[in-house]
Amino acid sequence: MPEKLKKQFQAYKEIVKSDSPLYHFIADKISEDEKYLTQLKSYAVDASFIPLFFTAVLKSLYIYEDDLRDYYLNFIDKPKAPDDRLLHHFKAFTNRYMTNISQDIRRYDLKKNIVERSSVLIPIFTQVIKASGHEHFNMIELGTRAGLLLNYDWYGYTFNKSVVIGDTEQMNIKVRINQYDSLDKIEPLVHPNQKIGITRNKMDITTEDDHLWLLSLYYPEENKRRKYYNKARKLFLEHPVDIYEGEEIQLLDEQLSVLPEDEPIIIFHIHVTKHWSDERKQQLLAVIQKHAQSKEIYHVHHQIFNSDIYLDSFFDGNVKREKLAHFDLNKLQIEWLFNQPIKL
Repeated sequence: MPEKLKKQFQAYKEIVKSDSPLYHFIADKISEDEKYLTQLKSYAVDASFIPLFFTAVLKSLYIYEDDLRDYYLNFIDKPKAPDDRLLHHFKAFTNRYMTNISQDIRRYDLKKNIVERSSVLIPIFTQVIKASGHEHFNMIELGTRAGLLLNYDWYGYTFNKSVVIGDTEQMNIKVRINQYDSLDKIEPLVHPNQKIGITRNKMDITTEDDHLWLLSLYYPEENKRRKYYNKARKLFLEHPVDIYEGEEIQLLDEQLSVLPEDEPIIIFHIHVTKHWSDERKQQLLAVIQKHAQSKEIYHVHHQIFNSDIYLDSFFDGNVKREKLAHFDLNKLQIEWLFNQPIKL
């Protein structure tokens, strides 16, 4: 029995227990199947193998029709309850398509695109518009991946079940915002002059492979997130965004150099800098400070200092830093913190 891999499947089943009963059941059964674990052992190069494996299996299931689909909410409104036949179908399917599955495991990562996170941008950009006196900006996102947050202006939102912003007929993202006293003053969505996405690893959702991988990253039970993603992709195909792939700070420097000096710029990023070194974070701030000598820049950042969201406003090279919000990325709940003291 490959004991290490067995323990990893046992740990994974507990991680997904509340979010995905289906994956919990399959992982539990696999952890007791010595023959199947032995088959998988050569593919399990690190701890990320198991979630990558489940994602790659689902991606192949989107491509190849199989009885296994009957257990997945992705393909059927009322899937079968997990049973012994499920593991039989799962093992048969993975054995049949293991070449494709293993290729995807090596090629992709586990970074989800959660479209609903765009909701936090609406009150933040309202604050920027209020502070700057401008309505139109050039917009840059760091860590954009697939460009879906950059299309925030094509989505619809309902705040606190009462305030509606944008086109909610195509997509209605519902979010709770606390401590925000001016819901009625949230600005209508204005389309940026130009949108620029910058990312180290681009996901091209115009291609079937990348699209299906992002779709498969959601647990089968995450029906709502999957629907948001599909709607956002449809809008992206109608309103594509320029995405540049490479070293983020270098690309930001290049893009800031060519943007007009007489048009204000918003740079924003959610979560992407969390695992950056302090040195790299300082390099990012230095590049923005350099260009702020000649351009009006508003830098909305998260995970440079902590998990709160801050706004750095640059005027003639001078910076004003304000705390704006704390955003629960999973519960979609915003705590508005504007005017609270900053402790870095």
